[in-house]
Amino acid sequence: LAQVLVHHGLFPTAPSQPRMAISIDLLAFYRALFERSCDAIHALASALKTHYSRRGFQMTHKDVS
Repeated sequence: LAQVLVHHGLFPTAPSQPRMAISIDLLAFYRALFERSCDAIHALASALKTHYSRRGFQMTHKDVS
């Protein structure tokens, strides 16, 4: 069951008989947010930029850092 969940982009909350699963994309976003967590607004903006950059998106404005 755990392998099926991971194959579909979900991380099981227990190694056997999981009742819930968390989106792997959400875990990746949380990691990006944690890496940038100093100032709430800047952390969120920077985490979103990092998250979307890792997924292959590019910024259209050079003003955003």
